[in-house]
Amino acid sequence: MMRLPFLRASRVGLLLAAAALASACSILPEKEPVDTYALPGTLSQRAAGVYSAGISPALRVVRPVAGGAIAGKRIVVMPEPDQFSVYQGVVWSEPAAQLVRDRIVDAFLADGRLPSITTDEGVMAHADLLLSSQLRDFQSVYEDGQPVVVVRLDAHLLNASTNRIIASRSFSHRHSVIGKEVPQVVQAFGAATDSVAQDLVDWAVQHAATR
Repeated sequence: MMRLPFLRASRVGLLLAAAALASACSILPEKEPVDTYALPGTLSQRAAGVYSAGISPALRVVRPVAGGAIAGKRIVVMPEPDQFSVYQGVVWSEPAAQLVRDRIVDAFLADGRLPSITTDEGVMAHADLLLSSQLRDFQSVYEDGQPVVVVRLDAHLLNASTNRIIASRSFSHRHSVIGKEVPQVVQAFGAATDSVAQDLVDWAVQHAATR
């Protein structure tokens, strides 16, 4: 008989604790909504040439190395020189380096002069050439109060059998943003990346024969 009051008090205490916890949970801030953006593109099919089917070298495009603020999925902006920030509530569909690699592959396939293109994912098919790179810039900056997208890639074309560097070059493009809203910034990212990818394809095709 003496234990009943203790049991009732314990149950009351548990109910009060549960109610307090539920109240605390209800006032926690909700998770920030996030919009996801794919990298838009404007690549068009180009007339194939230089190499005929069956004798063109096979190229493997390796995902670029990226570090610091541009290593992840956040869309990066530099409101001031040497000051990195991100656009709130938005992310890329994939990390920036993967977006750039996939756009390079798209550019090679649209170009058609090197039709045998693979990446460093999945089955590692035979490759005569490797394209490695480092993504140096993939952000918007402000110039005279207006956003400008900057994409810069340091690329190396290598002999896949010997790892000998055949050629190296830095590719860079700046594209002004028409407006200041995030969708307009994203469009500029796509245009700048397309320009870098197309310049890289022309350069790689030129040096592929010297492997």
